[in-house]
Amino acid sequence: MPEKNPDGARWTIGQFSRMTMLSARMLRHYDRIGLLRPGDVDPWNGYRYYSEAEFAPAMVLRRLREAGLGLDEIAVALPALLAGDESTWRPVVEHHLDRLEAEAGELGRRRERTLALLDHGEESIMTARPTAVTTLTIPAHTIIARRETIPTYGDEGALFGEFEPRLHEVLAATGAALTGEPGGATFYEEGHVEHDVDVEVWEVVAAPVEVPAPLTCRAVPERTVLAAEHAGPYEGISDVYTALLHEIGERGLTITGFSFERYLVGPAHNPDPASWRTQVCFPISPAD
Repeated sequence: MPEKNPDGARWTIGQFSRMTMLSARMLRHYDRIGLLRPGDVDPWNGYRYYSEAEFAPAMVLRRLREAGLGLDEIAVALPALLAGDESTWRPVVEHHLDRLEAEAGELGRRRERTLALLDHGEESIMTARPTAVTTLTIPAHTIIARRETIPTYGDEGALFGEFEPRLHEVLAATGAALTGEPGGATFYEEGHVEHDVDVEVWEVVAAPVEVPAPLTCRAVPERTVLAAEHAGPYEGISDVYTALLHEIGERGLTITGFSFERYLVGPAHNPDPASWRTQVCFPISPAD
């Protein structure tokens, strides 16, 4: 608790600022937006005064700000924390943590690219061709899928984590079976996007089956694709996309559908990223 004011009654905004490590400017702002009101305001000069009743809310507010929550989030979480209403404040904080983890993943990818630039100079920014670009015919098949808009490409793994348990519930309830063909993800974007990625994750099943929303089940026709394989963690997969698009342009091919990835070896098979193998595919038709 703060030290008692000499008169045992209240603290000026300056004194309260020093005790709580919240600037006087921000205390005035929190008062204006109704987030943290002073205990008393002098009607003659407008001076704000704070008491012990405002100390605990101020300290909780400070902790939330230090964690990086926005003011809209704090407006929900602060009173819930003070009231012990975990069902209200916990989802707010968990959502904030999800956002931080996505940002941390992006920072990690930027760090790796920066290290590559320092280690290899010009070589690191030159597009390396995949070791093998192949034209494949993927036979018609049936998939169970879930399509969502996710914050960033890095959130695809979380979507798969939600999808797989639901999928296996359906398989157990219906007796349907996976074919053993690789599962994957289709990206419904014309180009690269920074946020709000429209993606569908899927697994291949032996026959159509009724599924509950948000899952879907549908037939996928036979497709001809230009494909290349990426080995290792997903951070470097963009180079494969670049090289495939370059190859498509050089050959005069036409892209006939959205790109998709097939996870030949992924986290579900082996937790070691060094073992992962991803096949990147672009549906194509021959040049005119």
